Amino acid sequence: MTPPAPRRSGRPHASSRAMLEEAAGELFLERGYAATSVADITQRAGVSRSTFFNYFPAKSDLLWAGFDERATTLRATLAEDARDPAGSAADVVAGALRTLAADLPAEHVALAFTQADTMGLGEDLRLAAARRAADLGTAIGDYATGRGVEPLHARVAGAAWAGALVAAVEAWAHAGAGRTRLPDLLDRALEPVRGALPGA
Repeated sequence: MTPPAPRRSGRPHASSRAMLEEAAGELFLERGYAATSVADITQRAGVSRSTFFNYFPAKSDLLWAGFDERATTLRATLAEDARDPAGSAADVVAGALRTLAADLPAEHVALAFTQADTMGLGEDLRLAAARRAADLGTAIGDYATGRGVEPLHARVAGAAWAGALVAAVEAWAHAGAGRTRLPDLLDRALEPVRGALPGA
């Protein structure tokens, strides 16, 4: 009697996201961003289309995955502090931004900025960066409002601080992410806007 064939285990759940990111990075460089479809990415990664959309709302989000994960952590940090404040609003926001900067891997988002022309990212990169700056700016502004900052002031401050982070990420990419510390660039980027939040 022939023994049953060993069961093939599927790709570990946790690795599917990483495989999609890696496949997308390769294909964007090989073919260009515009010429690479979601189907191309899933085929290269060896996962289904539904798996892709479990992780990423759109193709452009692949390059920002590491940033988005850390931005989610930043929002959670602000929400936790809003319930039980542990310092000035400026100190808390600055600490959360520095944590994001220290943890952000020098991978896809840096690649997007440095290889934008090769990949054909163009307007998609600018829109993706602007959306993330706006989303983080709203989160920071809402947090500051909850800490007693006047709403319009809080909204402007949130936009300024989030914009500084995204500008620092772009500068970091162009300076050579492996050779430059993003937290250092973030500190420089925050200098012109630091006074926008009380306690800075």
